[in-house]
Amino acid sequence: MRWEVKPLGEVCEIIGGGTPSRKVGAYYGGDIPWATVGDMNVEQLITTDLSITSVGLENSSSKVIPSGNVIIATRVGLGKSCILNVDTAINQDLKGLVPKGSIGLIPMFLFRWTQSIAPRIIGAGTGATVQGVKITFVSQLPIPIPPIAEQERIVAVLDEAFAAIDK
Repeated sequence: MRWEVKPLGEVCEIIGGGTPSRKVGAYYGGDIPWATVGDMNVEQLITTDLSITSVGLENSSSKVIPSGNVIIATRVGLGKSCILNVDTAINQDLKGLVPKGSIGLIPMFLFRWTQSIAPRIIGAGTGATVQGVKITFVSQLPIPIPPIAEQERIVAVLDEAFAAIDK
């Protein structure tokens, strides 16, 4: 059975982030975790170094990505990705990948896929000072869509392999 391959933008909502003005102290130190590339040194993001307030969120282009979804770095730290374990606002260097309901894409499979294409994302980076990829590039990345049971099997095999490597 051949798996269907679709552009990422067709199967996921790709959500950009932003940074509240650093000049307004009331935008920071709230109860909304706010992720930057510096927080993405783990597979499962539980906490962030910084947080913002609801006023900071409302007065910026940052968006909250729901827990259980994947974020990827599209500027600075290209190739990094992780799964959110808590609803988290993101900065402009990140994109949230939220599977569209009718597609049947499990977030952990999506995460493992983002890990597998990290070299491709890194290789596509452009910019003299800061390397980045455009959202059009991200939205056109071809992602295979196996049946849910196959996605779960693939994730289980990879999780077991990564656990063995960690030991």
